[in-house]
Amino acid sequence: MQKNDPRREAGLRIVETSRILRGIVEQRLKPFGMTRAQFATLARLDCQDGLAQHELAEALEVQPIAMVRLVDQLSAEGLVERRNDPADRRVNRLYITAAGRERTRDLDGFKQRMGEELFDGFSESEVIDLLKVFDRLHANLKTIQAADAAALKFKKSGT
Repeated sequence: MQKNDPRREAGLRIVETSRILRGIVEQRLKPFGMTRAQFATLARLDCQDGLAQHELAEALEVQPIAMVRLVDQLSAEGLVERRNDPADRRVNRLYITAAGRERTRDLDGFKQRMGEELFDGFSESEVIDLLKVFDRLHANLKTIQAADAAALKFKKSGT
């Protein structure tokens, strides 16, 4: 019998854990009248107001067309507003409104409860260690992503 590679198992667990967490968050946001994507958009703008629409799409790993629809929804609810970039009229900058900030404050309890439940039984030092591991994984993935992009660019150039 062949022993499983622990790195492969860890990778599979990360994917499965992420899938379960996304599902729980999506379900628990329904009573607030929000989707996970809407929540992520408001949370990002709450921290980084004035992002270009394409920058926000990239940061949230959302297709640009999906970001347009998402911002349309949030804008219709008065939670986000688009403003033209003074330096480039083709670019929309996104700003969270007072109502949007209020909505994110309303969700502070939700975020607190999710964190408490998710890390139930973990010590603070275990969570800090986990963050260090995720930071290393994130750095490795960014390196892989950059190498893949460079290889694709090289392949497309035909040289």
